[in-house]
Amino acid sequence: MIDSTAMEQTHPGIEAAAFFDLDGTLVVGQTQRLLVSFLRAEGMVRFGFLVGVALWFAAYRLGLVKATDAARARGAELMKGMSVSDVAVLMDRFTEEALVPRLHEAAVAALREHQRVGDEVVIVSAALAPVVEALGRRLGVTSCAGTRLEQRGGVYTGRLDGLSLYGTEKSRVALAFATTHGVALENCAAYADHETDVDLLGAVGRPVAVSPRPALARIALERGWPVIP
Repeated sequence: MIDSTAMEQTHPGIEAAAFFDLDGTLVVGQTQRLLVSFLRAEGMVRFGFLVGVALWFAAYRLGLVKATDAARARGAELMKGMSVSDVAVLMDRFTEEALVPRLHEAAVAALREHQRVGDEVVIVSAALAPVVEALGRRLGVTSCAGTRLEQRGGVYTGRLDGLSLYGTEKSRVALAFATTHGVALENCAAYADHETDVDLLGAVGRPVAVSPRPALARIALERGWPVIP
């Protein structure tokens, strides 16, 4: 996974990168809601927690609330007391059972094309880091940045480690990656579905809106950005 504050991975010879959002872009739907349902089926989530998350996402779709650190922190609580290795195994199962059937075929095809021509693919998402990393493993993507979870002694504490990768934080990750690896952002691409990703899309030379929400669809039209329906 990419450490958005100090990227330690080295990727020699990179000439261009392609940054992909996750929720609504690579995957149709909200991964945190899918994760809560998955963990509920595993007997790991109380029914009251499930109802609360469902209500929150209903309000989010209506624009009544925003994806805040507080909301992501609720998701972090689900991992409390679990080892990093056990969570990785569980998230691999979650990916196969819940995310793979919801992959956006056109977005994944674009990702595969970037891989084919040698671009470095980077998944950057506000989703919890173990989820982002698991999808990365499934798609053969080694550069992943998600909302990090605090861990001590290889066990998750149930708290976030830093800010959620939301809005301008995504563009900061893209800039840090480009700076670290000597890549010009004008040679890079970015794919996203939401208006909060405008900073990320606007930072690169090849922005693409994927199944865009109405506000992003209007911006894409105004700026002449390509759209993947």
